[in-house]
This record gives sequence, C-alpha cells and structure tokens, in this order.
Amino acid sequence: MNYQEAHKILERRRLLKLAHEYRQKGYSVDIYPTSGKLPPTLANLSLDLIAVKGSEVIAAKVRTRETLSLNGSEDLRRISESVEKLPGWVFELVVTNSRT
Repeated sequence: MNYQEAHKILERRRLLKLAHEYRQKGYSVDIYPTSGKLPPTLANLSLDLIAVKGSEVIAAKVRTRETLSLNGSEDLRRISESVEKLPGWVFELVVTNSRT
C-alpha cells in the first residue's frame, strides 16, 4: 500500500465514523453527495458529507494532517466561503491522523 492509499483509507474510516456520529444525533447523512443533492453554488465543489437536521446543514470535508498540507488550503478556503454564504449551512473540516 502506498502513502496516498494509506491516507485515503484513514480519511474514509474517519468519514464513516463522522457519519455515524451525526446519525446518532438525529441528522440525515449523505456521504459524498452528488451535485444534484447540493445547492447550485456548491454543485462543483467536492464535499465528503452533508448532514441535515431541520434547517441546519453541516457540510464536511475529512483530511489527514498530511493531505491537508499536500492538497493545500485554497480548495478548503473556497469550499468554506461558499458554504458559509448559505443560510443555515456550516462548514466543518475534520482533520484525522493514524490514531483516530
């Protein structure tokens, strides 16, 4: 297994855990939402998860510490700014490592 594959596995594992946590709190969760399930302003952005409860929507991205710096922060800044412009939407960045 190479370096990138290992980090993708860590990110996927944390994403599934995050989805479970939100479901336990009563949210409806969609992992890797398609553009059709997102508002037009977010349709071209890559989100890992959206969690909906009433009028509250949490849009999340999961990264390892290493891929956070490898991928840069410009895409995260663009996602965060786009999400925060929508009423009731919140962006959550979840950073994981090999111990989570």
